[in-house]
Amino acid sequence: MKQKGLVAGAALLTLLAIANAQLIEPSSSADLRKKAQKLNNDGNYKDALEIWQPLAVDQKNDPSLAGSDMLMAVTCLQALNRDNESDDFREKLVGIHSNNWRILYAAGQSLFGAQHYGTIIAGKFERGPHRGGGRYVNSFERDRCRALQLMEQARSLVEIASAASGADQNLKRSLASFYLEYAQMLMGYRGYQDAWRLQYLTDLSKLPDYEEGYWRGDYGGNSPRGAPVDKEANPVFHKVPKQWAASLSDGERWRWMLLQAMELDPGTSSTILTQYAEFLHHQFGVETIADYGNYFRGRDPEEEKTETGSMYQLHTLGEDETIARLATGVKRFKLPEDVNFIAIYRKLGANDRLGEIFENRRQYDKAADCWQKAGRNERVEQILGNWGQFEPVMTYSSGKEAGIDFRFRNGTKVHFTAQEINVRKLLDDVKEYLKSNPGDLNWENMDVQNIGYRLVEGNQTKYVEKQVAEWDLDLKPRIMHFDKRITIQTPLKKAGAYLLTAKM
Repeated sequence: MKQKGLVAGAALLTLLAIANAQLIEPSSSADLRKKAQKLNNDGNYKDALEIWQPLAVDQKNDPSLAGSDMLMAVTCLQALNRDNESDDFREKLVGIHSNNWRILYAAGQSLFGAQHYGTIIAGKFERGPHRGGGRYVNSFERDRCRALQLMEQARSLVEIASAASGADQNLKRSLASFYLEYAQMLMGYRGYQDAWRLQYLTDLSKLPDYEEGYWRGDYGGNSPRGAPVDKEANPVFHKVPKQWAASLSDGERWRWMLLQAMELDPGTSSTILTQYAEFLHHQFGVETIADYGNYFRGRDPEEEKTETGSMYQLHTLGEDETIARLATGVKRFKLPEDVNFIAIYRKLGANDRLGEIFENRRQYDKAADCWQKAGRNERVEQILGNWGQFEPVMTYSSGKEAGIDFRFRNGTKVHFTAQEINVRKLLDDVKEYLKSNPGDLNWENMDVQNIGYRLVEGNQTKYVEKQVAEWDLDLKPRIMHFDKRITIQTPLKKAGAYLLTAKM
């Protein structure tokens, strides 16, 4: 009898505990998510994690929400500095929900966006910071490959969902996002200095090993490499394969993914085409030869008659041509239709971008037209207006006429005036300032070398005295709104300092 009483008592306590749990816990997944989100917003990540994790693992969970539940759980682990648990958690979910493309997609996203470093301890990789011993490694290429494996596992399921999507626009947008994310992982920081890596076809049958050292987010750094070339030293253009399986490189896989996204959600076309055009422009724009800028300064088109000079005449480029720095050197070449970033920007009506491109190509009339269409009248005036400026001034000995370099654009006449500067008064004021023993020294009150800045920007006109010279000069501007630099002989011979003003 005593034993039965104990059993009955235990059963009663269990029932009470269950009843209390039902009273405390929300009754639906929606309520649980709402509670977890509030806990997360309040910084109670541990309590939120205890809700997100079971929700993500539950096979009865809403398939459309399971992926976001997993991402929230991983976010909590990171906030709790328990990122070393995230890999096992992801793989557990992938095993449970192997037929749910949203979970596979979310797992790939989460891994690709994770911290790509950790420590090898007793043969096992632990992600994130670690105190103590172990071998420090970076995991970017391995993580990227595993993320691609997950996305590839999801792709066949996505294709089935796509075929059955019908008129469900929300589903189509979600599927398009999947393809865009897949494309981003294929790019994997290869789009700029490391675009040569896109020529490889990542082997998804095996994972690469961990690498020594620290992984950098920019991957290849900032050192210019030049766009990759093929065996004939021609630039590499990634084509769109007819089928996914026909892809010969990650670059072709990337293009195929972008096309799928645009077909599923035409509303993303402008965004995707802009990203594609940016990639092409970065690879093949004339900006890649910026290191050769000194070659162009001060040169006149009429003087560029040599074979080399002709190649570098940017203003002669057609819109289907470019001059770019390749891995083998600078080359002028035609752009195939689907690689012509200018044509893509034209199609998108990206007049701001086109204005910059044509300015850099020294095709200023086209640039002005684009700026005008973009409503950027100040940029139009910079090209078409009459402009002039003095170049850095040298010191001349007295007794002969001083010369000064002047750079101008468009104008045909300039009027000069010269005013004397009272250097004695300037020096006396500096001495008086120093004698006053100020608590906080103002460098501008002591700077006599940068007198021009003080007169023009500081409006210290008290040092400017009578006008001592005035003259006009006829100008012969260069064609196509190019800048021209000339040396002007002034009538100034007397020793001293002068404020020279030019009006176009």
